[in-house]
Amino acid sequence: MVLRRISACCVVVLLLSACSLGTSGSGNTVVTTTKPPATSTTVPSRPSDAVAAWTRYVDSFEVIDVSEVSNGECGARAMMVTEGSVTFYWWDGIRWNDDSLQLIGGKGALPLKVHTHDFTNDGVLDFFIIYEEKKDGPTYGAYFAYPWSGSVCEWRWMDIDNGTRLTQRIDRPEVNQRNGEVLAEGYSSRNWKSYGVYEYQPSSNSFVFREVRKKK
Repeated sequence: MVLRRISACCVVVLLLSACSLGTSGSGNTVVTTTKPPATSTTVPSRPSDAVAAWTRYVDSFEVIDVSEVSNGECGARAMMVTEGSVTFYWWDGIRWNDDSLQLIGGKGALPLKVHTHDFTNDGVLDFFIIYEEKKDGPTYGAYFAYPWSGSVCEWRWMDIDNGTRLTQRIDRPEVNQRNGEVLAEGYSSRNWKSYGVYEYQPSSNSFVFREVRKKK
């Protein structure tokens, strides 16, 4: 019986102590709150996560061709070719998001294939898209990348100097799958046509034609 009374007194004392801590000298109750820990705005993600998610994502589309995943300081990017359109995507660490506004409508209505390679030699994979002029007709291609200088991480269609004029397309390109070289005809005269490779020049932020040989 004595022990029970002592325990009860202890409880009363503890309650009174807690109440006295919760009041100030002015008689106003002081309410204390505990903030939850701050959450990170960055979603942790590995390059392999983006690749695996891209493989799953493209399975839900009727695709003609898909690119590899491009990983760099500007994040993970990828491209998809479907009937009549090219779409561009970025990875936010959880899902793939459509960012096709950067394509500014694309370069034609009949996309055929997308090649993925580090065409600008900066360690980041770029894209070279091949289109048809008409169904089963002549082909042309265009580079989609971001240059070494200019707006950071601004993907765009790259300028091409074919030896005659500045353009954004290469007519009848041939892509070497092994080393990513893009070869095609360049400038020509009445008797011959030049044939060569297009190489990126950081000084001009463009691809420039270099003649390999002439052909009649």
